[in-house]
Amino acid sequence: MYTQDVLRLAQELTFTVLLLGAIYYDLRFRIVPNSLIIVSFVVGLVCRSVEGVGSLVSTLVLTLAIAWPFYQGYKRGWMGGGDVKLAAAASLLAGETRAAAFFLAGAAAGGLASLATIASRNWRERLAIPPWQNRSAAEPAAMVPYAAAYSLGLLVLQIVLLIGGKG
Repeated sequence: MYTQDVLRLAQELTFTVLLLGAIYYDLRFRIVPNSLIIVSFVVGLVCRSVEGVGSLVSTLVLTLAIAWPFYQGYKRGWMGGGDVKLAAAASLLAGETRAAAFFLAGAAAGGLASLATIASRNWRERLAIPPWQNRSAAEPAAMVPYAAAYSLGLLVLQIVLLIGGKG
């Protein structure tokens, strides 16, 4: 019983540090450090292994399924590699019972941040460029701190689950 409590605490602390670190580094430096990802993967693998081989395998399959859309976005240049690694690490730490809910919360928060960034950029451009001037079609896409938004969505859900007694 004591070992499970220690592992649960390590998992929750690692999850929180991963998310807070991702928010900080994405907003400040536009990266998600590999050190955060590696520690999260190790803790996630240990926690899932202690739960049993079945839990480990199903969580790994779920983690790959969740990371796949992010990888496709990375290949198309829509997001960075840190976003993909963050989604995979968070899913592995969350485990098979919570991974899907965390994915949906993070994707919703990231989507809202993307929409807000695009809308804000369009609004600023309309104010700055007179209507009689042409807009360049080759303008760079708006950069969205997606890892920060994704992490914030996960943190909000984690707090809601802890308050509700299901975390």
